[in-house]
Parts: sequence; C-alpha cells; structure tokens
Amino acid sequence: MFAKTFRNTLIASTLVVAGAALAAPAMAQTAGSVTLGGTVAATLNLTTSALPAASSLDLTGGEKILQVADLNIHTNNEQGYTLTATQGSLTKTGGTAIPFQVVVVGDGATAPLAAAFTVASGTNYTTTTSAANAAGAGNRDLYMRYTPAALQDPGAYAGTISLTVADN
Repeated sequence: MFAKTFRNTLIASTLVVAGAALAAPAMAQTAGSVTLGGTVAATLNLTTSALPAASSLDLTGGEKILQVADLNIHTNNEQGYTLTATQGSLTKTGGTAIPFQVVVVGDGATAPLAAAFTVASGTNYTTTTSAANAAGAGNRDLYMRYTPAALQDPGAYAGTISLTVADN
C-alpha cells in the first residue's frame, strides 16, 4: 500500500514539475555566436610564349645572350611564388653539346649581362617573389646564355627549358 501511494505521489509530483516547466516563460540568452567560413581558390597560372629566336638559335662560335620567351605568371597567394627553370645543353647525336644557362628579368627590361647568369648549366634556376600579383602584372622575360665552339660540329641541335611555378 505504501509503495502504491508513493508511486502515485511520485507520478503526481512529476506531472506538476513538468507542467510548471512548460508554463514558465522561456529564459532569453544575452549572448550568442555565428560561425563563419569560406574558401578562396588558389589562382596560380604560368603562360609561356616562345619567341621566334628560340627555334632559330645562332650557333656560330662565341657567347650569345638572347630572350627566348615571354612569361606571364599570376598568383593570388600573398606569399608570392617560386619559378623553377631547367638548364641543360643543346644537343645533337654525335655532336658536342652546347651548355646553356637561363635567367628571368622583368618584362621589357634591358638584356642581362653575362654576370647575371649565376647558376651553372645542368642546375635548376630558381627565382622567388614575396607577394601576390594581379593578372598581367607578372610578366617576365626569359633569357638564355650559351657559347657554341668556334668549330661546333655541324647539324641540328635541340634542347628544352622546362618551367614550373609553385605558390610559396
């Protein structure tokens, strides 16, 4: 009997407390927060345009420095970019290779002197920027330096400069 009375009392008190909670006005909060987020896609582009001189190199004896390509590099990365260019040799089967070096200068800048070609042939040339640049603002000129021998083996020579760009 006591158990039944206790159970009925417990049920009744639960209903009273639940009813009071539902009838009580809601408490308003005085502070809150909204989580925000978004994504900016990376825009890193490299466009190369070989100049006619690149496919008709002067291979007579003596040092040559000439512009071989126009480059357009664009990034929205505020730390800038790193451009890497391969350096190697102009070669032909059975002939003596002609090593070449490269350097990148600002668009329309004066042709660099031999002293500007500081990275040895066969080693990658690297240049780095430290800021983002708008499309069209990243124009550069690619120059190469090479020295055919006075009595270079006759024939058609070929080589490639590979360029890659990465955000810093």
